[in-house]
Amino acid sequence: MSDKTSKAASEKKTDSKGGFTSKLEKQAVSLLLAKDELEKKNVELEHAIEDARKANRAKDLFLSNMSHEIRTPINTILGMNELILRESQDETIRGYALDIKQAGEILVSLISDILDFSKIQSGRMEIIEAPYDISSFLNDIINSISIPLRKKKLRLTLDIANDVPYKLSGDEIHLRQVVGNLLSNAVKYTKAGMVTLHLSWKKIDKENITLEIAVEDTGKGVKKKDMQKIFETFTRLDMEASSTETGTGLGLAVSNRLVEMMGGKISVQSEYGKGSIFSFAIPQKVVDDKPLGDFKKQYDRSVSSSIAYREKFIAPLGKILVVDDNAMNLAVAQDLLRKTKLQIDVASSGEECLEMLRRKEYHLICMDHMMPGMDGVEALHAIRALEGNPSRDIPVIALTANAVVGAKQFYLDAGFEDYLTKPIEPEKLEDMLIKYLPKELVYITKESDAQTSNDDGELDIESLTDMGINASNGLKYMGGSRVLYKKILQDFREVLVEKEEQLKSMLNKEDVSGYAIIVHALKGNARNIGADELAEEAFELEKKSKAGSLEEVEVQSPILFNMMRTMRENLDRYIKQNGLESDKKEGDGPKDETVLLDSEWREKLKILNQYLDDFETDSIAESIAELKSYKLTDSQRKMLRMCEKAVNDFAYDVAMEIVAAELQS
Repeated sequence: MSDKTSKAASEKKTDSKGGFTSKLEKQAVSLLLAKDELEKKNVELEHAIEDARKANRAKDLFLSNMSHEIRTPINTILGMNELILRESQDETIRGYALDIKQAGEILVSLISDILDFSKIQSGRMEIIEAPYDISSFLNDIINSISIPLRKKKLRLTLDIANDVPYKLSGDEIHLRQVVGNLLSNAVKYTKAGMVTLHLSWKKIDKENITLEIAVEDTGKGVKKKDMQKIFETFTRLDMEASSTETGTGLGLAVSNRLVEMMGGKISVQSEYGKGSIFSFAIPQKVVDDKPLGDFKKQYDRSVSSSIAYREKFIAPLGKILVVDDNAMNLAVAQDLLRKTKLQIDVASSGEECLEMLRRKEYHLICMDHMMPGMDGVEALHAIRALEGNPSRDIPVIALTANAVVGAKQFYLDAGFEDYLTKPIEPEKLEDMLIKYLPKELVYITKESDAQTSNDDGELDIESLTDMGINASNGLKYMGGSRVLYKKILQDFREVLVEKEEQLKSMLNKEDVSGYAIIVHALKGNARNIGADELAEEAFELEKKSKAGSLEEVEVQSPILFNMMRTMRENLDRYIKQNGLESDKKEGDGPKDETVLLDSEWREKLKILNQYLDDFETDSIAESIAELKSYKLTDSQRKMLRMCEKAVNDFAYDVAMEIVAAELQS
């Protein structure tokens, strides 16, 4: 090869190598650029994800705040509208007011459904498992629909398995929401016939079961073409047929998603025009496998008609102590046993019970179980350990809401002589006292001993039902005594005022534990008089407060407060219309002796208006209280009542408008 050729080949080889190197460098540069671009995209994606999270949190916060902000004026609107319904005699105006009431109730329901659905969509809805009693669960579910059932004259049939384990672990709050919604829908869309609640179970293993629940009705049913759409959001089927029914179209969608989150799925069988069956099955853990027993028999007995009361015994020398933190329960116990001539003392706590035992000897103690501070079991142990206690070994009867199989053994193991379920049934209470009081102190009455009762006070059952009060249940717990029931209705009016103040105080302190205790007592008081819907709402808040859900308690409390105020005002009206105020002792309440001149009235209203404008809550309360202490005309008292209601609902602008209208009149 010539030097020229060799040189050319060498140059060509060099060029080839250099070209290869250049190509690799370009690829490396391209990869680096792509890597930088990918990292940039990743950063942008992370920012987008964070922005989405922030937007989602903002949406949730907005929905929560919206709920609270909308509920407050809606409560005011519904409250003021209730005054129109009660006080207006004009049928046209009452018709408008009824339309407002229906629309307001739909709006409140819509807000609740939207919040629940939003929580599910955003993944914020949590399934929280905790132990619960099937008996309590069923009682509260049935009570929640008792009033609409009675109003539509529908029959409720129970098909409850006697052998279902009485204590399970699961998300009782959401389970009650689902079953309650299915029952509510069944009642809503059934014009005649009955609604049936089925409950059965299947064993999975030693610690788990499948709980099977179905709600059957004889209502309008669902068309085949609509079956696929039944769980869609904001959907109400057969709009022409259901145009008179309230609802949001979210209830079944929310219920279905909740059941799915609990490990099941809702299914539906329906024949249009004949009825439907909605059913689901979910896994639950077994806490105690003792069988529930005959719940249907227990329920049927509880709703059976009351018979005329006659005391079974008298024991003038018998001394008993009743311990309960609920003042209304203590008053009921004393009045129920009044005709037995027993010497009855009461204590409102375990500590007070011990103090009384240091001073006096008793023959028997009735002890509430659930009390703040020292509960009933702890108090019993303290009684047995108390030195120098002459009542150390006397029978102690537990008072409890736990009415399921196995409860008696629990209390016997704890050291109680026996137990009674609450609300207390008078006949069972007397049987228990006859059994455990010293025989030499008890005189059993005979039919010939009975005297004609003067307890013939009439009750306006229709008005009480319209107020949301099941008078037959209330009478049962009062031993059939109409006089006692009337007294308890008056007492309950004062309880509502007291409990509302206490609950608001707990909210201000963010004390959910204290809130739970107070709302639990309110639930019991409401159950005693048959105020089932109010008791149901209190129970909902009791569950949420026990779970520590402060935000949910704060959101839902205004609804409870509105129900309490409405109930109180209804009771005020009922008591006045039925002449029950004459039962009050002379000297009770403020003495309206001082008459205000018109100029003085207006001057004090101007001061109140200024306090409202400045949001001076303490001064507002003092100003209203001062005005109420004077002798006022009916129109002045009515105006003041409306103003106070607006203030209680934090609608200061509404209160100012009410005061301004009065000043301009």
